[in-house]
Amino acid sequence: MVEEKKSVRAPKKFMAGFLAHWQIVASAVLLGAGVTGLAATYEDYCGMTDLAYAPAEVRDELQRASEESGVRTGVLASQLETESHWRVGVASHAGAQGLAQFTPETWEMWGQGGKITDPEDSIKAQGHYLAYLRERLAPLADSEDELVDLMLAGYNAGPGAVEHYKGIPPYGETQEYVKKIDALASSKYKVTCDPDPQFSQAQISYPVTND
Repeated sequence: MVEEKKSVRAPKKFMAGFLAHWQIVASAVLLGAGVTGLAATYEDYCGMTDLAYAPAEVRDELQRASEESGVRTGVLASQLETESHWRVGVASHAGAQGLAQFTPETWEMWGQGGKITDPEDSIKAQGHYLAYLRERLAPLADSEDELVDLMLAGYNAGPGAVEHYKGIPPYGETQEYVKKIDALASSKYKVTCDPDPQFSQAQISYPVTND
């Protein structure tokens, strides 16, 4: 009789332990799902962005240029800061003008009739040209990050140079250009809910006129 009672109790103990184990597992799964859901809700609530420090008046245009080119808005902002430091009236030694620094010759191709010194027109042209560079240079890249770097190098040195070297050309200016944009895109213009307070808000600077 004792042995019979043991044989009856053993399965009961096993089943009780089994059910308790699965209750713990199920609770953990539900808790994990809840935490993930809360994280997603928090990200939506906090307004994750990479444009916290970009000038407010061109954020919509940056978004449109991003959609056209496939380049993150923070990278576009980093490129503009590198090109012109958001100064509308700045001109390079090569005659490049505007926020996105197009020469008059390249502006004829990508400006689509806009004004080279108009911030919104300049960002539109930036998006158009980067979209072209994406399509042209895609065969040389093994990843999206590599492709974006090649596009930036092509913007600075010309796509022909990137194709010739099958990568970022060995030009000091171009290599530093890409590095600076990447650094800004991973710091000042990174996607975050909590912008780094060490940076200051960028402002578009217009040339002084004597009206």
